Formats: sequence, structure tokens, C-alpha cells
Amino acid sequence: MNENATPDGQGVAGGCSSPIRLAGHTDHVDRETGRTRRAYSSAGLPGGVVHLRCNNRRESVCPTCSQTYKRDARRVVLTGLTGGDGLPDSVGGHPALFVTLTAPSFGPVHSRRSRGKGGEARACRPRRGLCPHGRPAGCHARHGDGDRQLGQALCADCFDYTGAVLWNAMLPSLWKATRDRLESAVAAASGRSVAALRRELRVTFAKAAEMQARGLVHLHIVIRVDGRGATPDEVVAPPAWASVDLIADCLRNVLGDVTVPAPHPTAPAGMAVRWGEQVDIRAIGVDGPDDGGRVANYLAKYLTKSVTGSGQLDRPVRSLEHLARLALDPHARRMVETCWQLGADETYAAALDDAAGRAPGRLPGLIRWSHSYGFGGHWITKSRKYSTTFGALRGARRTFARTVAAIASGRGLLDAFGRPDGDPRTIAVGSWTYAGRGRTADDHPPGGLSPEGPPGGTGSSEGDGPAGR
Repeated sequence: MNENATPDGQGVAGGCSSPIRLAGHTDHVDRETGRTRRAYSSAGLPGGVVHLRCNNRRESVCPTCSQTYKRDARRVVLTGLTGGDGLPDSVGGHPALFVTLTAPSFGPVHSRRSRGKGGEARACRPRRGLCPHGRPAGCHARHGDGDRQLGQALCADCFDYTGAVLWNAMLPSLWKATRDRLESAVAAASGRSVAALRRELRVTFAKAAEMQARGLVHLHIVIRVDGRGATPDEVVAPPAWASVDLIADCLRNVLGDVTVPAPHPTAPAGMAVRWGEQVDIRAIGVDGPDDGGRVANYLAKYLTKSVTGSGQLDRPVRSLEHLARLALDPHARRMVETCWQLGADETYAAALDDAAGRAPGRLPGLIRWSHSYGFGGHWITKSRKYSTTFGALRGARRTFARTVAAIASGRGLLDAFGRPDGDPRTIAVGSWTYAGRGRTADDHPPGGLSPEGPPGGTGSSEGDGPAGR
């Protein structure tokens, strides 16, 4: 078993469906003498390449990486509610909220209505008459789970597709404004200035985005309140006045008022982007229906979903010709087309990117993110102090795999100079090039390669090879 073999026996790159192939080597350099020794090379491996996980979060693209991503996401969320990975267990007693924020309505769509969760389905939209475009204004069908009509517009001409994709594009800015306003609202409610508030407590969060069937994003957020310790990294209990009820009341007031402006292609005054009326704010308890474990599972399950159930939009749409070849329902196709139509106006697209805080790129944001209906934010984000990171979890797995392989080889976890791994006198310098994606005829399932990448050696920030991509 070579030093880069995976301990789980899952085969190439831990069973990844579409591993990334890299060719190259990692050298170890002595800081004092400048001597260089080859620590690892792909030259002697099958095909002359190293395989890395694709790390795609979507289950339809790679089931193996998707499950790993889901476990990591659950760990990130749960750690912030129960402690561990550098956080004290006492964070489990800090005030915490589970919040769901929705988008406003941009037109009637088919939906499943029922009496309570899992109850018998009721009529979708019991209305009579016709809409202004001569189509039925209502729907009396009782849609079940998985019905293909769910999320489809009752009348495509009544649905505001422009407003919908603009809302998705501006969602990260709307959340940022909400987060900033919440801090100001808590300071005002407690009779303190924002500066004084920041000296006493810190509001942290972890949020996951969910793409609804109607093509609009919802946010599921965990908010935790901490006190300020003697050092910046210390996490302590917040002051007694910072109760969960106070934070919840301040958040409700903010959600009803906060807006961010967005340029509109046909409205000179622009569009005021705001939250929808459906808002859910609940306290998270150590025990009960909204305990930390249940909340972590709830957030993690959304992160591996595709934008559409078919998985047709798992990758960027390269052109309108590419879009025409995709088997999409009419509503999804119209959402993508709207992104391309608005993005074709370079002046308008640049103004929208500026309003959304997007850095200029080779393509306008609406076109770049048309496969997610204009939403260009991360599907999970967190405050720096909330909990551990995905990078830390992947690093731990990488270290574990290398340690097990080193023990199996009988040489221990040493660098190229025979020093313990991580010795500050050694610098790891990697030189790797992209050699393709997917499996080849040279890939052999038994004894596959490390799912996190080739060994970088010392853990120095100056050279981690492709493992630190």
C-alpha cells in the first residue's frame, strides 16, 4: 500500500464519480540549506496522474462527494450549536434562533396546499374567472408530492420573471443589509450604541440556501448570540439581557423594513428588493422539536439538491443554443432565458453587478449564474466565529489518510529529510498541472488514491500542492 492510498478501500479518489486528474510532483526544501528532495511524484502511478475528489455538492453529479459534503455541512452547523472543534460545549446554552426567510410572490404558481405537514392535499388555488391574459386564474387540482406542475406559473405572462431573477441576484446583498440592521436594532433595543454592543456580544450565523420549485431562493439560517471574552477568539456566554426573545423581536422588526435597491430595465426608479411575507423564527433548544441535531440535518439536506429535479442545470449554461438542447420545463427555461436577455445589455448588467456587489468578470453575473436563475451566492455560508470550516474538516481527513498510509508502510509520517511531518525547517513546494477529469482505462479500483489529494508534506502554507486547492 503506497503512502497515498486511501484507508477506506473505496477505490480511485474515494469512489468519486468524476475525479480530477493531476500530473506533477511535490518537493521538500530545507529552509536553512536550500537542499531539495523529491517527496512525491505522480510519475510512477497508473496513467502518471493523481486523482482528487471533484467535491461537487450535487447528488445528481457525484453521489459519493455529495454525501461527504452533506456530512461536513451537518458538522459545521451542529458544532456551532453543541460545541467541539475548538468551541466550548457551553455554546449549547447560548441564545439561538432557527430562521426561514422567503421570497415575495412574483406571480401565482402551482403549489401543494394541505392541512398541516403531511396532511391531505387541498385545491391548489381555488379561484374562478380568467387572468388578464385570458387564462384560468385558479387551479382546483390537488397536487401531490413530485407533481411536475408544482412551481410552474399558472400564467407565464402574469409571472414577473424579470423581478424574480433580480431578486435572486440581489439576495446576498439583502441578507447582508439584514444582518447589519439586526445589530443596530439590538443595540437600540438595549439602549446601547453599536460600538458598545460589539464590546459585549457577537451575533454569529450559519445559513443554507434552498432553491424552490418556483425558481426563487429561500434561506434557512441559524443565528447564535455570544458574549465577548478576554481575547478575540474566546467564546463566552452573552449578557443576561441578550435573551432569545429580544433577538427574535428585533429580527422581526428588521425583516419588515429592510430593503436594498436594484436597477430595473424598464423602471427608472429601480426595484426595492425585500423579503417575502412568510417568515418563520423559532428558538433552538437543547431538547425538543428544534434541537441542534434536527436543525443541522434540515439544513444539510438542501445542500445536495440540484436546481431542478432533472439535474439539467447542474452546470453553467454556455449559450442559448446550449439551453435549447436541455430538457427543461417551460418555467425553468423562461427563468434562464430571462437571465440571458437581461445580461445581453452590457450597461445594465454592469449596473446590476455593481448593485449586487459582484466583482466584474469575463461574463455578466446574470449570464454566469443563469443555471441558478441569477443567484450567485454560496449555498452555505457562516460567520467566521460560528464554528469549524470545510477546509479544516478536509484537512483532518487528508491528515488521517496520510497517517494511516504511513503506518501501513512502516516508515512513519516523515518528510523527505526524515523529520517529523510539519517540521518548520521544511517547506513543501508543489508543481501540478491539470491532466483531465473522469476515470480512464488505467484506473484500478483496488488501492485507490487519496480522496483529498497527494501528500503535501509539512503543512507549510508555502506549498501544499494540489491538496490545498
